[in-house]
Amino acid sequence: MAEIQRGKRIAPLALIASAGLALAGVVAGCGGAPAAVSHPTTGSARSAPESAHPATSAIQLSAGHPSAATPPRFFADIVRVSGSVAGEGPLQVRSSATGRLTARQPGYDALAIAAYDSGSRLVVARQVSDRCASRLYRATLSADGRLGRLTRLGPVIHGIVASVAADANASVIGYFAGPCSKSASGYLAVLHARTGQVRRWTGVAMYGSDGSVATGSALSMSASGRVAVFTGEATGTGGRDIGQRVWALRTSASAGPLSAHMRTVLSRPNAGPALSAAVLSPGGKTFYLCVVSTKGTVSAHHTVTQTAVITVRRTSDGASTGTVAKLTATGVTFMGEALGCPMAMTPDGHYLLAPYKLRYGNSTSVPPLVSAAVLGTSSPARRFISFRLPGSGGMSVATGVSIEW
Repeated sequence: MAEIQRGKRIAPLALIASAGLALAGVVAGCGGAPAAVSHPTTGSARSAPESAHPATSAIQLSAGHPSAATPPRFFADIVRVSGSVAGEGPLQVRSSATGRLTARQPGYDALAIAAYDSGSRLVVARQVSDRCASRLYRATLSADGRLGRLTRLGPVIHGIVASVAADANASVIGYFAGPCSKSASGYLAVLHARTGQVRRWTGVAMYGSDGSVATGSALSMSASGRVAVFTGEATGTGGRDIGQRVWALRTSASAGPLSAHMRTVLSRPNAGPALSAAVLSPGGKTFYLCVVSTKGTVSAHHTVTQTAVITVRRTSDGASTGTVAKLTATGVTFMGEALGCPMAMTPDGHYLLAPYKLRYGNSTSVPPLVSAAVLGTSSPARRFISFRLPGSGGMSVATGVSIEW
């Protein structure tokens, strides 16, 4: 599970990757230009969604315009890199059919991204110079996968944005922002873009700071902007972690401590499988949860198997109504910090994109390889793609991705 953890003394501006990847292979340092491959991965089970999403006949996934039959042509990702001071990483645009990079790339780093307007536009969060401050921008994704110029959105944000989410037209934008010192705490905020009004909920434990709620990653919002969900850890007396949670928040709630306004949707012990990521359906009545379990212990002569199970659940009570997929990463020999399966849902709710495995090469000339599943939520359609992340630059190594669709 990739969470913003309490108790670990991490530099205030060091961002833990949001809902990272299961890592496979020994890190030997990576270099060379990114290259994509499109052959299917192995070790994955398929299970059609159940009652909430009746299965229809299988369909072939391919590039095309967003619709019930085909996913969007492109997705965006941020490469998470070890040693990043503020959590920014290269922003990339890739083909949904093959995972290949588009011909023209944005050419800058970003902290977090969120898709809206049927996936044709992005909200992009970036750090302001080298300050402990962030800004939000809008950008349009063209028909050939080119990201347009950035347009400023809202006021300067105090702190470093860790994740961002938006409603269907980016009139309501939510974001987690980390503190500028360990003596402070992070917060969740909602920006109403038309008025510039910002509402904050405080007391979020991030980067080793104080706070009553340990969270900050993988924020998701309904199409109406009325509900947000996120995962994290509940804390007890003295800041003790008491269990994993999925929480929901009405964005109309009054400002104040986050713990006083959020609602627990699902509760699990810390010792169990990791509640890695949760994404809301457009209507907000259901959400998709990825839970990652690990079998075995990494050692010099042993590997582990990590299994990501994606289920659809009711937002009202967290009850499961079906299993979407079971994705297995075998032969894991390096247990990095960023474990899990970052997920993104298309704005129409028809598809999920779930990276679940990252394999490092045996030499510095081989960039790390990501395996991801493209999953239909209302049909048994699925496809597997693989793509290369950038190679290492000095001491920096790609450790995972955050994605939006």
